[in-house]
Amino acid sequence: MNSKYLFSLLLLLFSCKGDNTSDFYPNVITEFALVKTDVSGTMTELTTDDNRTYTISNPQGGYKKDYIYRAVCGFVPDGQTATLYSATAAHILRDSTSLAYEPDVIKVTSVWQSGRFINMHLSPLTQGGTQYWGYRIDGVSGNTTHISLHHRQNGDPLSYTQTVYASILLDNFETVPSGDNIALHIKTFAGNKVWTFKKP
Repeated sequence: MNSKYLFSLLLLLFSCKGDNTSDFYPNVITEFALVKTDVSGTMTELTTDDNRTYTISNPQGGYKKDYIYRAVCGFVPDGQTATLYSATAAHILRDSTSLAYEPDVIKVTSVWQSGRFINMHLSPLTQGGTQYWGYRIDGVSGNTTHISLHHRQNGDPLSYTQTVYASILLDNFETVPSGDNIALHIKTFAGNKVWTFKKP
């Protein structure tokens, strides 16, 4: 099954406080990362896409036990630890090549590669309904594997814009040699757009 349109705020920890003039907004780094929970469902560790791993100095509970979340994290590193200020959920998209429907159009804010992932900041139009997401493998030409974002509006009215983060794990393309190209096609309101990346 495709990943459902379910992107919720995992946590928001930072707050301004006090009248002290020494108070200031910390130098928060914002990156995609993998956030790990322990057997109690507490977020304890985050790993960035360039393989920097930090122990979370302000662990947060109430999440799935022994699980790895994909998230856009706002954090402040300090040696081997990091204070986590925010973590907005992102989906790791699944292969939906076998599903027989054409992708619906979507607004794209940005697409980029970090480490082993293609990341997307999308701005779908919604009225709060359920939309579906995945990617489709479209074929190979020379040293380029063509894939496309498989977005299904699913009858959700085009009412207001919502921010959505999603990633495609390049390790999924086991038959694509390191150094070959992966071209991502997305059907936008302005026509078909293509972004090309190298498989690590």
